[in-house]
This record gives sequence, C-alpha cells and structure tokens, in this order.
Amino acid sequence: MKPLSHPTLPRRARLVIATGLALAAGALAVPANAAPAALAGAVHASPAPAASGKRLHDDFNGDGYPDIAVGAPGAALGEQRGAGAVTVLYGGAKGLSTARKQVLTWPTRKNAESPEGGYGSTLCTADLDEDGYADLLSTVSWTPMDGDHGTFIEVNWGGPKGLSAIPTLLSGLPDAAALKDFTVADVDGDTHPDLVRLGVHPDTAPNADGAVQHGPFTRAAPGGTRTTYFTVDPDRGELVGSFAAGDVNGDGTADLAVRTRFMDEPDSRGVALLLGGPDGFTNKGWLLDTKHRSMGGEEVAIGDLDHDRYGDIVIGHSDDGYDTDVEMPTKGGALGVVYGGPQGVSTTRKPVWINQDTAGVPGAGEFHDGMGSGLSIGDTDGDGYADVATGLPGEDFDGLTDAGSVLVLRGSAKGLTGTGAKVFHQNTAGVPGAAEKGDRFGRATALVDGNADRKAGLVVGDPEENSGDGAVWVFSATSGGITTSGAFSFGPVTAALPARQARFGAWLGR
Repeated sequence: MKPLSHPTLPRRARLVIATGLALAAGALAVPANAAPAALAGAVHASPAPAASGKRLHDDFNGDGYPDIAVGAPGAALGEQRGAGAVTVLYGGAKGLSTARKQVLTWPTRKNAESPEGGYGSTLCTADLDEDGYADLLSTVSWTPMDGDHGTFIEVNWGGPKGLSAIPTLLSGLPDAAALKDFTVADVDGDTHPDLVRLGVHPDTAPNADGAVQHGPFTRAAPGGTRTTYFTVDPDRGELVGSFAAGDVNGDGTADLAVRTRFMDEPDSRGVALLLGGPDGFTNKGWLLDTKHRSMGGEEVAIGDLDHDRYGDIVIGHSDDGYDTDVEMPTKGGALGVVYGGPQGVSTTRKPVWINQDTAGVPGAGEFHDGMGSGLSIGDTDGDGYADVATGLPGEDFDGLTDAGSVLVLRGSAKGLTGTGAKVFHQNTAGVPGAAEKGDRFGRATALVDGNADRKAGLVVGDPEENSGDGAVWVFSATSGGITTSGAFSFGPVTAALPARQARFGAWLGR
C-alpha cells in the first residue's frame, strides 16, 4: 500500500447546508448520584440571539458561536444499559472547549432496547421553534408502558443558558416503529422549518415513503400545523434508507437526496433527487455518473463545493463489497459528487468519483478502507468553498489493521478536488493518543466553526476507541485549513459518564 503522508502543520482549523439554508443533519449517562443535565463550566449565556441577528442552526445558547453535541447512545444510566446521553461543547472566542460543556441524560426514560437506540442517536440541530436559539433533536428507541416499541423523535430546546435539561417528545409523529431517518428543513418554501422523516406504516399512508410535518412549531404544541406524505418510488419497487436536505436548484427551498435501492436487488444502490416546493416534491429520478451508472452509497450530504449558490450532492460509497461495483472506481470506498444547478442537476459540471487513487488524495485505494464514512461538509479555510471531511475507518497503516483515518478534501471553483487534501490519524504529529488496531478512527466527523471566524474546525468521533467506550478529537482551523496545533481529545470520563461501552462519539450533531 502507498504509505499515508503525514500532513505538514498548516495552522489551526455537519452536514452543512447549501446556499444559506440552515438545516441539520448527524453523536453517555451520568452517575446515579449526579444531577442530570447539569451545566458544567462557564457556558456562554446571552439574553438574545447572535448580535448579527442571523440565526445559526447550531448555536444552542444564542451567543453567536456554533456549538456541537456529542452522542453516546450506549451509555448506561444507573442500572439501565444503553440509555444514552449527550455532551454539548459550547463554542467561544477560542473555539470549542470542554470547560464549557453540558451533559444531558433522560432519567425518566425507561426500557432501553439496545446500545444503538439510546438517547443521543441520529442527532440533528435546527431552530425548530424559531426563537433564535438552536434546538437539538434526537431519536430514541423506547417501549412506553402503554404502547408498542418504536423509535421516537425528541427535542431539547435551546435558550440563553443552553439546552433544556429534559427532552420533549414531539407530538403528531405517525408510525414510530417505521421511522428510518429524519431531518429539519424548509421544504415547502414558507420560511418555516419542517420536520421531514422517512418511514411510514402502510396502514397510515399505503403509498408513502415519508412524511412532512409542516411548521411553524411551538413548544406548547410541538407537532407542526399539518402533515403531508410523499413517495420516492410510485411503483413501490424501491426501498429507501437515509437522506440529506439542502437547496440543490437555488430556489431558496430545501430539496432531498434520498438513498434507495431496488427491492429485488439487495446490492443495488442509488440516490433519488426530490426537489422541494409549495406543492410538494418533484422527483427527478436516480442520480447517474457520466457512464450512466447509478451513484449510490451508504451516506449522503449536501453543500456548495464550487460556490455557485447551488447545493452539491456528496455520496459516501464506503462499502465496496457489492457485485454492482464491478468496474466502478470505488475500491476502498469513494465519494460520488453530483453538482447542483437550476434544474436540480448541473448541465455544465459533470458528476465525478473521487477515491484514494485520485490524483492528490493521500494513500491508495484498498478494499474495505471505508472512504465515504462519516461525511461532513464545511468551509475549513475561509475561502468561500465548502470542503468535505470523510472517515476511512478501515484504513491500515504502520502495521495496524483498521486503525482508521480522516481525509479532508478541498472545494474549489472547479468543484471538489484531491489537490491540497489532508489526512489525519492518531499517529499524525500533534494528534493526541496513539493509533491501535481496530480503533476505526473516523467513524463520524463534523465540521463546525466553534470560534465563529468563518473557518470550520474538525471534530472526529470514534465510538470504537477503547473497546467501545469511545472518544472525540477536536481540531481547529486557519486560512491553511485544518491543523493539529492545539488539538485535544476527550471521552466519557471527561463528561463524568460511565465509560463502559458508551460509544461516545457515535453521533455528532451541529
């Protein structure tokens, strides 16, 4: 294998939403004698939203600095295994810091089903009630005393002192057992956030794949004003998975890129593009590359990579073990990029595949590297072009199997490029810790501008660290992009949480 290069130290350094649409997108329990959801450290408090008046979808306390939530869905709460918890790091003039943190649990929640379904899963940030403070939404598997098991959506409300201590279950959600994925975005163009979800029981809407709860939302009645349903495949021959939202065609309304596959072909994968609007979604079909092959994968995100005011769709094709990958440029995983345009897909900039064999990208494509995992998009160097961070949790180096690494690829006037790409892992100079076999560093990433200097730093989640206890790394950024200077890491112990199998960092929400 071509050795990974250690990046020179450039200097300091979620899904980001294209063309200014603030959305969401993508993650431990306190000891029994500790106060749940206590504020730790000097969390910035502000009596009003950011001074600029612009809402930030990831600023929970309204001080103008973006924040990040770290989920640990496997953390125990007393005797309840897998109850889950969330640790929030608040931004400030010097960036994210563990000195400004908030630890959230859900002590009244009962009957945890599995470590994957605990509180702190599928984290999503958005100002749901439009009060100027970002809120934190999450899924949780739950078996109520008077109902069937299901996956529910709850919200911790933002405010001048941070997030509310106890979550609120959102009302009016149909078919909790059918929920696959959700996000928040304005898909009908009325300027109010909408809750968009995939997964609808056929008894509720026989031909629907998803539902939209339309805003506005209020804390008193957190169910929205009405619910509509949408279909990805009218012929019902496809299964849908996860999705991303962002403005692909530049009309000011969020669109959806939905992962899907043919029902009778388990190894088929695609991404369907649905354009939002006041009359519902317009289905533009599956995305194709220049050889008319379906561009599918295991993750999807949207951001403006070429700064043309159209959101671009980035597909994380991390699993290279499918028969349909024959002759596909996806060995070791890859990113598929489809550029946006007035009709949805650009007619002038062609789709591309980028993997470790692409010019300028460090390393070499090897089976099961997992490139395309843990996607996040943000501008890491302040040049106005969104960049892409992706994990390679199966990357081998220095004789270590599946130690894992993270790549940061730059956006440019010509789109996403391998030129100037950077790679980080636990054996990179300046990165805390040491790489070990099976760490799978890079399972989750988030790009967040914790000091509000218009340059997004990198947060890496590694739920496999220390045999499943998990850990998180925080990197800052300067005009040179992400840097290891001043990087730090922390885990469940820093948050005063039980460490065993906490899976700290499994989800990162910002």
